[in-house]
Amino acid sequence: MASQRLLLLLAVLLLTLLAATAAVVGGHGGDDVAGAEEAKPPDDDGAAAKLDVRARRWPRFPATDGQLALFGKNMVRACKILDEGGVRRVTGAPSGRSLFLVMGESRRKEEYICFPEHLCTCYSFFYDIVGRGEQLCCKHQLAARLAEAVSKHQDIEFYFAPPDQA
Repeated sequence: MASQRLLLLLAVLLLTLLAATAAVVGGHGGDDVAGAEEAKPPDDDGAAAKLDVRARRWPRFPATDGQLALFGKNMVRACKILDEGGVRRVTGAPSGRSLFLVMGESRRKEEYICFPEHLCTCYSFFYDIVGRGEQLCCKHQLAARLAEAVSKHQDIEFYFAPPDQA
């Protein structure tokens, strides 16, 4: 219980730091990429349209089996984490920046702080990805990306009001 509180506190501190950095820079977080607009879901009322995630989110980017095989064993493990409901997204207001807390598969059920595109606090990220360059991403990053794509994560939102500057 104490470790979960510590992780949540660390997540809050990270988001606070990101919000403060965004305020100093002028509110530009750098998240906007030219031409990276989110695809709108089809106007179909059928359940099949709601379940076809790839068509809703990435209509211009078809995924082949070869591309999905790039993740290897991490894809299966990420799906297991996702099925167990082990992904939580922590969003800070008013900045709207977020990070993910992803459960591990070990018996200890540790939670790892994860930025899906950039960083994970797990051992595998630093050893396999940063150190040896053997994998594209760890299972926690992949689980966070999948959870966001299919909206299968718990949302936690907190508000941070910066101190008044005199």
